[in-house]
Amino acid sequence: MSCHLDFVLECSATKTRSTKKIQFQTLPCVASQVMEAVEARFSVPACAQTLTYNSTVLRGSENLRDHLVRSGDTFHVSYLSEGDCAEVSEAVEWLRKMVNELEACTRLPPVGVILPMSPAVEDLGVSAMHGSLDQNLSVSLFYPWGKERHVVNKLHFLHSGGLELLCRLYALVHTVDQWDSLPYWLQCVECICGQSLTNFMETFEFRRHVLKHNGLEMCFKSLLRCSYQDQGAILARQNDALLLHAMEVALYAVCNLSEVPECHLPIAQRADVLRQALDMSTSYLYTCKTSVVAVSVFICIAQSYDTHKYVATPGILERLIACCTHRETQHATEHSELLAFKCYTGLALAQLVIPSLHLIPTDLHAPIEKLMSQTLRSLSPPALKAYDSEEGLVWCTLLPYIKLLYLQPDRRRVDCEMTPTACSIVALSRDVILLCLHSALLREVHQSLLVKEKLVDYVVCLPWIVPSRSRPRARELVADLATSIGVDPPRLLTLAKATLAKQCQQGLDDVLGLSTARDITDKFSHPVPGKI
Repeated sequence: MSCHLDFVLECSATKTRSTKKIQFQTLPCVASQVMEAVEARFSVPACAQTLTYNSTVLRGSENLRDHLVRSGDTFHVSYLSEGDCAEVSEAVEWLRKMVNELEACTRLPPVGVILPMSPAVEDLGVSAMHGSLDQNLSVSLFYPWGKERHVVNKLHFLHSGGLELLCRLYALVHTVDQWDSLPYWLQCVECICGQSLTNFMETFEFRRHVLKHNGLEMCFKSLLRCSYQDQGAILARQNDALLLHAMEVALYAVCNLSEVPECHLPIAQRADVLRQALDMSTSYLYTCKTSVVAVSVFICIAQSYDTHKYVATPGILERLIACCTHRETQHATEHSELLAFKCYTGLALAQLVIPSLHLIPTDLHAPIEKLMSQTLRSLSPPALKAYDSEEGLVWCTLLPYIKLLYLQPDRRRVDCEMTPTACSIVALSRDVILLCLHSALLREVHQSLLVKEKLVDYVVCLPWIVPSRSRPRARELVADLATSIGVDPPRLLTLAKATLAKQCQQGLDDVLGLSTARDITDKFSHPVPGKI
């Protein structure tokens, strides 16, 4: 016997509320059947719904008879946004068929060769190349970031098993070590996988799901498909652009994953990956934007001090410094792009200089000083902000950079003498960090991030904390921040913690967890021997 249920739909993205009705052949037995009907009718994925009946939130497995649901009753459905349910389902189904077909004709390592393909699997690959699926899966379903609809698509893709299938497909393609051994359509599939993963990884939550499926190692394999020394010969080959694209999207994916703290060390330990990223950044085959992405990997992994012994080696640092010189000689590079690239190269180096100056060879001090001095003379915070805004670059955290401004070089660990050049690059490093931080805090997205991370007071304290040489920059930063969001004088407790942080070996790390004056007293008061 047919029946119907009424629904009040509330969308948080558009702040709209509407009433709808769905007819059923028979009354649904469990909540998941109701959610599936809402998904099919209104394109709201079940995983993105909050289903409520009589003020009770229902889980998918709950029996509706326990709630005495009858025909004509009303359910409330709240959700972030509608999604592209049909297109996501189509993409997941294509991935499932492709994985099943490839697994049937693939011999896994150590042999690592793909046996002759069946017409079915080749048709699937060709259909992805020439149909809408390539554009949907690799771009339009997941990108651009910051749109609620695309977040919902990613949740739907994840809960439908799409991410697992995508990573399995990426792994199957990599069972063939040689790029030339892949048929053209399978090379296209590798590009689709890399681009899709890159655009999928909008948040840390999504990135950690990719890591669960060994996504980082697969990105490494695509990035290393061809060494930099061979790239000159690529242009003479028929599929050169496709290979370059596969490597480039893999670099973007590695950059996304490098923001996740647990990826810092695994990336830093791969010298071949670091060299490849830097070599790609100097190649005329790639744009300056790719160079910024490459150096961003170094900025992210340098946030963890245990990576510095792997990054601060002559072979890596020399390449990092040389990147800017190479880009300067390429006249196709826009002036604003070059300045931004040099600034971010300086930021990567600054993150190594302040805590790990003892690891940097002394013969590289002068080139680092020259690079940082040129950057500070040529670039202003508003100019860097304009470039970042145009390219859509967003910092995922501000804490590591503010920490560095409170951290004093530990001279007990510095094996080399603190020469005038060494002192200079430490001071210049602070100024480069202040420049980048100032630029970031001119944008609303980073002002909100600063408030979210509860760091406003620590930024306001900077003019009292940094050495006199850097105080004018710190004052300008605080003045612009006060104009943008308004700031109050820091609390006395924060001011005390900031002052103590400057004297502590670990800087802010030693005081951030202290929430009361008693905590400070307990940590920093030491009894005098022989006295009660």
